[in-house]
Amino acid sequence: MQRIVVSALVPPTPDARELLERDGLLLTAPDDLPGLADRLPGPGEHVLLVGEKRHEHLVRRQAALLSDTGRPVAWRTAHHGPVALLLVAQQVAAAGVDAGIAAVLADQLLEGTWSGAWTPSVARLEHPQVAVGQHLRSWLPGGDGFVVTFSGPVPEARGVGRAAPAEPAVARGEVYGSGLSRIPAAALQDVLTTAGSSGTVEVAALTLDPRGRVGSDDAVELVALPADQRIDLPPARGRCGVCDALVFADTCPFCHVRPAAVDPRGALA
Repeated sequence: MQRIVVSALVPPTPDARELLERDGLLLTAPDDLPGLADRLPGPGEHVLLVGEKRHEHLVRRQAALLSDTGRPVAWRTAHHGPVALLLVAQQVAAAGVDAGIAAVLADQLLEGTWSGAWTPSVARLEHPQVAVGQHLRSWLPGGDGFVVTFSGPVPEARGVGRAAPAEPAVARGEVYGSGLSRIPAAALQDVLTTAGSSGTVEVAALTLDPRGRVGSDDAVELVALPADQRIDLPPARGRCGVCDALVFADTCPFCHVRPAAVDPRGALA
């Protein structure tokens, strides 16, 4: 089995590092280019980078730098917030699977996870796009704020109570966040309905850069992972002839070469 180190490229805090950083999982600021390479083990380890879409240029630079050191590197970016990416990375690292399977698991978790935020104002929100009327509402007193969805096919910012959200297609577990007591009751119920969750979990260490992602220090980032986290693996195409990771697509996600042809049952044995 090819071991993998997963790095969540998010602005880390000491509390988040203490809670989640373990062997196989590193938290690194997106712009800390030399820092990640210095903390990684030997050059034989596979590395999976997970970052925000708004930081894609930095994620690419990190991947290029690590590749130059001889490490097999894959990277993913998504319109999730930093807390969602941290939790996805933690789940992938904790799975303890072959590097090729870890890349598939990351893709499935990134697709199935709901991430968003409650915020009192969308005046400085860059993604998703906000209507002019919503900007104006942000400057008015009163109201229960906005529920923002970063992820999925229809990211949106919606005033609490303005419209019923569509029924989620994916069943999800509890909503995780830090500072849940700041969310008005009506907004919290809106969050649960939007995420497809039945409850919340307060984790104080999950306070990561709300101003950078949402534009407001008072925002609360929220995450709900899929309730069913079984890995739905497609047939294996073989192992990469360069890095020996299992490959489930036309090319290796680390080396971008076609796998050596083998019996898929033998590859997974």
